[in-house]
Amino acid sequence: MESMFSDSSPTLSTIVAYLFAQRETILNNWRTTCQADPSLSQGLSLSREEFNNLLPLILDILEARLLGKEPDADPAITAQAHGLHRWQKSFDLMNTMRELSYLSQILYSELRVFQGLFPQTQAALLLDVQQQIAQIMQETIEGSVFKFDELQRLEAVQRATALQQALTKMTELSEERVNLLRTSAHDLQGGLGIINGAAYMLKLEGLSDEQREQYLAMLSRNLASVEVMLTELMDLSRIEAGEETLQILPVDVAPLLHEIVESGQALARERQLVLRANGSTSLSVETDPIQLQRIMQNLLLNALKYTSTGFVSISWALENEARWIVSVQDSGPGLPSGLAGIFGDQLRPTVEATSVLAPDAAEPVTVLPEDVPAIPDSNELSQISQQATQGEGIGLQIVKRLCELLKASLEIESVAGRGTLFRIRFPLHYTH
Repeated sequence: MESMFSDSSPTLSTIVAYLFAQRETILNNWRTTCQADPSLSQGLSLSREEFNNLLPLILDILEARLLGKEPDADPAITAQAHGLHRWQKSFDLMNTMRELSYLSQILYSELRVFQGLFPQTQAALLLDVQQQIAQIMQETIEGSVFKFDELQRLEAVQRATALQQALTKMTELSEERVNLLRTSAHDLQGGLGIINGAAYMLKLEGLSDEQREQYLAMLSRNLASVEVMLTELMDLSRIEAGEETLQILPVDVAPLLHEIVESGQALARERQLVLRANGSTSLSVETDPIQLQRIMQNLLLNALKYTSTGFVSISWALENEARWIVSVQDSGPGLPSGLAGIFGDQLRPTVEATSVLAPDAAEPVTVLPEDVPAIPDSNELSQISQQATQGEGIGLQIVKRLCELLKASLEIESVAGRGTLFRIRFPLHYTH
C-alpha cells in the first residue's frame, strides 16, 4: 500500500483519498463562504442537509471519474434535481450559479493545499484533476440552468394562457352584447368601454325585462372573471418587475392568521365546509404582514373554492431556531392534471440526504435521484394549455413569487381525490 507521506510523487489515488478525507471540510467551507455573501441570504435558514442537497453526490461523481469508474448517480439528472431544489427554496438562477462557483473555488483551494503538502506532485496530474473539477462543476451549472429554463417556460405558458382566456372572455362578452342589442348604434370596444357602458345599455329603451336580466347576468359573469384574471396577471407582472417592496417588521403572526381564517368563515359556511385554525396562540417572527396576508388569503380562497365537501385547515408552528412554518390543507380533489398540476409537481417535497461520504453511509440509505419531475415540451404544453381552466396556475405562481420575495420555500403535496397540502417555511429573522 502506498504511504501517504512517501518521498515518491503522489498518485491520483492519493489526491482522491485527500479530497475524500476533506469532504466535510469542503462542504463546511462552502457554506461559510456562501453565508458571507449578502446576496445568498436565502441559504441562512437552510439546514445542513438542505444546503448540501445533492452536492455530496456530485463529489461522488467527481471521484468516480477521477478513478475511471462508472458513477452510481446520473450526472445530468443530479444536476437538474439540484437546480429544482434551489428553485423550491426560492433561489434565483444567478444565486444558484454563484453558490456552485464558490464550491468550485473551494475545490481548487483544496488542490493548492494538497500541492503545498506534497510539493513533489506532478503538475500534469494536478492539472488533470483541476480539469475534471471544472468539467463536473460546469455540468452541474448547466443542469441547473436547464431546469430553471424549463420552469420559466412553464410559467410563461401559464401567463400566456391566462391572458388568452381573458381576451376570449372579452370577445364573448362583445358577441353577446351584439346579439342582445343588434339595433344599437353604439360600438363600445374593449373591456374598459364595455364596463363603462354597462349603465348606459341598461337604460336603453326597448329592452325587455328578460333581456335586461340576461344582460345583467352576462356582465356579472364575464366581467368578474375577466377582472380576476387581469388583476392576477397585473399582480404577477409587478412582482416580477421588482415593483413589490418588503417592509419587514416584528409581528405576532398568530392573531393575523386567526383573522385570515375568520375572514373565510362566511364562504366556508356557504359551501358547507369546516374551516379550522390550528397553531400556537403567539408566534413572534419577522415578516412583511401585508405580503404574508396576500399569500395566505390566496391559498385559503383557492382551497375553499375547489373543495366541494369536507375540511380546510390552516396550521402554523415554530420549526426550529431559524424558521417557522405555515400550512394550508384541504380535502378537495387534489391538483388538476393540467398546467397547475405540472407546476405543483415541481414543488413536491424533497428527501434530504444526511450523509456526505456515500449514499449507503446513512440510515435509511439515501435514495439516488433517478428522475426529475418532467415538464412537457413546448408543443405538448401548448396542447395542454388549450384545456386549461380559467386562470389555471396563475394564483400559484403569485404565491411562489411572493415566497421568493420573502425568501421562503414552498412545498406542495397532492393526493388525487383526497386533498392538497401547501407548506411554506419562512425565515424567523431577516438580515438587514
